[in-house]
Amino acid sequence: MPPHKRKRSMRSFWYSVIRSIFNVITYIWLGMKVFGRENIPNKGAFIVASNHASYFDPPLLGTAMNNRLIHFMAKEELFRNPLMGWFLRYVHTFPVRRGRLDRKAIAEAMKTLRDGHVLGIYPEGTTQNNGRLGKFHEGMAAIALKAGVPVLPAAIANSGRLPKKSGPVSVSFGKLIMPDGNASDKEDIAALTEKVRNEVARLLYEHGGMAR
Repeated sequence: MPPHKRKRSMRSFWYSVIRSIFNVITYIWLGMKVFGRENIPNKGAFIVASNHASYFDPPLLGTAMNNRLIHFMAKEELFRNPLMGWFLRYVHTFPVRRGRLDRKAIAEAMKTLRDGHVLGIYPEGTTQNNGRLGKFHEGMAAIALKAGVPVLPAAIANSGRLPKKSGPVSVSFGKLIMPDGNASDKEDIAALTEKVRNEVARLLYEHGGMAR
């Protein structure tokens, strides 16, 4: 077997091992419930946009997605630890600089979508530990409009105090939201951002994550 194929095979093997461990943690230990799984496309590129209350959110969301692998964007600070940085890259996560235009991260996001993969974004930009849904930054909508891919809204309920449980842990998926407009039009970007945020808020309300 050629070296590059052997490397890819080993990466797939260890990713499946990691995923199996997270399956035990999320479904057996936490008792996670998943709603709206029928809204997840079986193939093709899209962005999954979720609220963010805890560092447990990526494995919760990734496990709930079943067979679709999420390529997450994550704040660059998490990559400063060499071991953590290696692990994050190993599980298909790439860094983004917050508070500025990160062209390298945008290019990586666009490549991910062109290759037909799932891009995971937390539009709030950071964890919200006050039990409320924060303001959504507009980068998610701009990327969706530029790439011409739909957005899958997702809501993670009651993850904020994990590993201590504060209520039933669940992940819910809404229906795909198709991008409508131009990536260079600020009003189109704002409209898509608001539409996605409203749907995430609705899902959270329905599944006990927070009040509207």
